[in-house]
Order: sequence, then structure tokens, then C-alpha cells
Amino acid sequence: MVKADIAPVSSRERIEILDVLRGLAVCGILIGNLQWFSGYGMLPPSLENATPIYDQVTHFLVHFFIEGKFYSIFSFLFGVGFALQIARAEERGDTNASLFKRRLFWLLVIGLLHAYLLWAGDILSIYALMGFILILFRKKSNESLLKWAFALMAVPIFTYLLLYAAFLMFAPPQAPPNFDAEYQQWDQNVGLVQTSSYWQIVSGYNLDYIVGRYLGLIFNMRLPKILAMFLLGMYAYRIGVFQNLKAHGALIRKVLVYGSILGLIGNVSMAWLAGNEAPFPPSPMTVLGVIGYAFGVPALALFIMALVATLWQVDGWRKVLSVLAPVGRMALSNYLFQTVVCVTIFYGYGFGMFGSIGSLKATLIALAIFSVQILLSSIWLRYFAYGPMEWIWRQLTYGRRLPLTKAAQIS
Repeated sequence: MVKADIAPVSSRERIEILDVLRGLAVCGILIGNLQWFSGYGMLPPSLENATPIYDQVTHFLVHFFIEGKFYSIFSFLFGVGFALQIARAEERGDTNASLFKRRLFWLLVIGLLHAYLLWAGDILSIYALMGFILILFRKKSNESLLKWAFALMAVPIFTYLLLYAAFLMFAPPQAPPNFDAEYQQWDQNVGLVQTSSYWQIVSGYNLDYIVGRYLGLIFNMRLPKILAMFLLGMYAYRIGVFQNLKAHGALIRKVLVYGSILGLIGNVSMAWLAGNEAPFPPSPMTVLGVIGYAFGVPALALFIMALVATLWQVDGWRKVLSVLAPVGRMALSNYLFQTVVCVTIFYGYGFGMFGSIGSLKATLIALAIFSVQILLSSIWLRYFAYGPMEWIWRQLTYGRRLPLTKAAQIS
């Protein structure tokens, strides 16, 4: 009897603004990822400084407006979805979050396959692993969720300060930068990615990239940041922000004000002084940049969501923003589709354009891909209930066949 009630969220139960925010996050993540798919984000500073000024300006703007903000929004929405699913599970009497654990397990499998077979910059496996930690917070009070979230945001600052202290005490004198070595390494990577076959990428470049990627996530302390946004999303769902935007107008206005102030100040310092989450070698300036990242990035992410929530309540803007909803409903499919398109464009078994375009062109390519996804997602959802990967993921989770077409669901 209980098992019969276990089913995916129906279209009538969906909160459309969450799909809009999810679609917006998919766009921002793509713009950020294109800097890495194209290779521009891997340029040594000495080589980036020699690129055209419009590419340098674009890359700075991507750091300022995109870097970290949209994976933070996606993390927040993951927390919202978790809270929704836990609430539904408790209604069914499932106090062990067993269905959510199955969802996480299959998301982990999909993410690992994505990382190894396509692109090592995968985020799905990270979300799945952190999701198992999130389960431990399901019984916490709302006040406790907020305390944990803000404490987790501060963790990267203290970690970086410890790194800085250790560097001051134990690091040998710095040798002058070897620009020739930087250029040779970059040239070698470009040649490798541009000319390698699929098997060479999978068995060589991807494996090396995966190791560096996961070590980087640990070193950069991104995991506490992701968990912090999970908890804030969980808190927002519990107090009913998205279920009733008008009733939470005062809170949304506060987020708009404080999020914009803290977000602008924090991201100026992050983009100008640090450029990434944990720059090395550390210095007084990079410490300020890391502090800016720790609080400025989530603040600007919250501001963006509050701005969308405000505009969503205006009829004209609702019509404009609603074009993002189909992309958000198919977020997993669209995320994986982006990877397939990008590796085809930039890797050797496709068009081999890695390392050959700048930040501006990479950003324009991202916007072009996303525009196509808006159209394709809208057409797909006219006839089908889920995106193709969402359908597969749901069937794996529920352990039974689910109808894909809308006609089959009605019949």
C-alpha cells in the first residue's frame, strides 16, 4: 500500500519558479564551464595577460558574475528538493529517507560515468556524495540549519589562514616564475587535447583531470560551501518561501539589499585579488580575496534568486522568465547534453578547438548552446513528461517502468 504511493512529483505539484531558477543555474554553469571546456580557464596568468583585452575583461566578468554563483544556486535548489522529498517521505511513513538514498546512489553512478566517459569537471558525483551527508541534517531545527550553514561558509577562510601560516613558516624562498616552462606545459596540453582520440582522452587526460579535480575540490574547500547552500535551501523550503512568495516579501527584500551589498563587495575582492577559491601561493591580498569568495559568492547567489522571485510576481516578467522553466525541468538532461556538445567542439575526437578561442567567444558559444536548449526543452516537454535522463534516473530510483509520454500517463 505504501509502495503504491511512491511516485515522482507530478506536474501539478511542481513549484514553477524553482524550475525557472534551475534553468537559470544551468545557463550560468554552462557559461562558467565553457571557460574550462575551451581551455581558456587553464591558461597560466602570464599567457592570459597576453590575450586580447576583450577576453581578459570577459574572463573578469565571468569571475565576478558567474564563478561560484550558479553552482551555489543549484546547490541551494538541491537542498530545496531534498526538503520536499523528505516531507513527502515522512507523509508515507518513510523515516529513513530510503528513496532519497536510492536517488543519490544512481546520481552518483551517472556522475561517475559522466566524469570518466565525457568530462572530468562533473558536479553530479559531488552532489550525490554530499547528499549523503545532508541526510544527517534532516532532523535539525531551522535555527540549527542556519547556524551550520554560516559556520560551513567560514570553514574555507580558517583553512586558508592555516595554509598561509604554514606557508610563511615552512615554504622555501620562491624562485622567479619560469614562463618558458609554463608555455611548454600549456602547449603540450593543447596538443594532447586537440589531437587525441576518444580512448586516449578517456584513458589518459580524463583520468589525470579527475584526480586533479577531486583534489582541487578538497584543497579549495568547496565541499563545505556546497553543503552550506544545501542547508540554506532546506531552510527556505521549510519556512515556505517558494510556496508563498508574497507572504515572505519582507525576507526577500532583505536578501535583495544585503545580498547585493555583501555580494558586490565580496566579489570585487574575489575577482580582483584572488581570481579563484584558493589561490597559491597565499598572500595578504589573496586572504582578502578568499574572504570575499566565502561570503560574497553565496550572498550574490541569494541576491540573484531574490531578484528572480521579485520579478516572478510581476505578470510581464513572469512570461519572460517562464521560458527558462522547461530547461530547469530537464536540468540533468541539459547538463549532460552540454557536455556532449562541448567535448565535440573542443576535443580531438570532435572539432579539436581546445585552446584556440578566447573567453569572449567561449561565452558566446555558451549562450548559443543554451538558446538551443530553451527551444529543444520546450518542444520535448510538449510530448514527454520528463527529460530523457530524468526518466532513466526515476526508473532506476523507483525500480519500475514509468510512462515517458504524456499520452501514456493520461491513459
